[in-house]
This record gives sequence, structure tokens and C-alpha cells, in this order.
Amino acid sequence: MKISDKSMRLIYIINGIFILAMIIIWFIPSLLFSEEMEFEANMFQSYMIIITAGIATINLCYLAKRYKLPTTLGKMWFLLGLGMLGWVIGEIIYTYYENFTDIEPFPSIADLFYLLAYIPLSVGFIIQMRVLKITLPNRDKLFVFISFLIICIIVMISVIILPIQEVSPIPEDEIFAYFVGALYPIFDLFLMLCIFVVFAKLRHGEINIAWLFLLLGFLLTVFADIIFNWVEVVGGEPATFELYDLLYLIGYVLIYIGAFKVINIMTKTFE
Repeated sequence: MKISDKSMRLIYIINGIFILAMIIIWFIPSLLFSEEMEFEANMFQSYMIIITAGIATINLCYLAKRYKLPTTLGKMWFLLGLGMLGWVIGEIIYTYYENFTDIEPFPSIADLFYLLAYIPLSVGFIIQMRVLKITLPNRDKLFVFISFLIICIIVMISVIILPIQEVSPIPEDEIFAYFVGALYPIFDLFLMLCIFVVFAKLRHGEINIAWLFLLLGFLLTVFADIIFNWVEVVGGEPATFELYDLLYLIGYVLIYIGAFKVINIMTKTFE
């Protein structure tokens, strides 16, 4: 696969239009679906999320192939692709439970794949940090610390403090769901710390654009996890076209755009 600058600009335009269209549909679903088409609406949003996550997985695995799997960078991209694959499998299982069975999709076996995916994702980012031999100047350390601290505060308030106040005492039959829901943003925090550090190191030069997309993509999944946890544990029955689904969708799009950008840079550098 080769991606020229012209093709990269086209990718930006197409995905920009796609994101805008999804935002419009999410907030004005009546443009496509009537009130009687709840099943079709659910399947539409599920398919969009699965497809975008799948594209991200394919791109990350392709980068592993381009960098050669035995190499350190090849392993890094492969692990990121493997993590994304776990999320894809989780999305498929969640969609199946939600639309075709009476099994509660959350918490369920889908969460096992979602959560296990954090292992290869974390290892992949750790490898990238080791490859870069990161030593940050004080200004960049301050940037990483402040950014991470802000997200930590948001997660603590949204995932732990507010839900406890809202539903305290937590019903016994919901303790496990609350625990599982809280794991997502906590695991996301570690990923975000790694990405902030990598981005701070690579922020000079064209490669930083790719990592910016990756950073924003994973950042949106953090906020999506927070909102999902709130809706599922505190807010009650989720509705069609929830905000967290839109954030997951856009997050996956940004992740695969970041991967496309890396391929674009490799095309110009090595060919």
C-alpha cells in the first residue's frame, strides 16, 4: 500500500465528510430512521462502529507488516492492531447480544475482549516509548503531567465520585456492572499517559500529525467509556444513537487516519 500526499488529502476530506455526516445522523436520526425503525437504527450505528474499528485494525496490522514483524516497531504496530482486534470482537459480541438475544450486553463476555485488548495496546505503547528512549525536557514533562492530571480528575469525578453519590448505596446486583464499567477509563488512563509521552517526544516533525490523530482517537474512547459507564450504571436504559457511540465511532476513525498518515510518511521516506 502506498499513500501519496494527494491521496492523504483525499483521505482527510472523505473522512471529514463522513464524520460530519455521522454527527448529523446521530443528532437528527429522523433524517434516515422513523420511530418504528429502532432495530434498523441500532444495526446501522453498530455496523458503522464495527467497520471503522475494523479499518483501524487492518491499517495497524498492515503497518506491522511494512515494518516487518520481527523488528521492534513491527511488533509495536502488531500489538496495537491486536488490541484493536480485541475491541472489534467485543463490538461484534455486544452487537449480537444487544440486537439478537435477550442476554444483557453489559456486562458480558464482550467486556472480556474489550478489557483483554488493553494488554497488547499497553505493551505496544511501552515498546514505542522504549524505542524512542524518551527523556523529556521540563516543559514537555509539565505538558504531559498537566494533560494527564486533567483527565485523571475528570475520570475520578465521572466514574467514581458522581456515580457513588447518585446511586449510593449501590444495589448489590449492580456492583459488578459498576466495577466493570469503572475499569475502562482507568485502563484508558494508562494508554493516554503513554500516548501523551510519545506525542511530546514526536511533536516536532511530520510524524507528530499521525500521533495527534492517534492521541485524539484514544482520548475520545476515554470520554466514551466515561459516558457509557454513567449511562449503563447510573442513567438507566440506553437509547439509540447515544453520544458515547458517536465518540467511539469518531475515535476509531481518527485512529485509522493516524495509521494512514504513518503509511503516507513511510511512502515518502522509503520509496
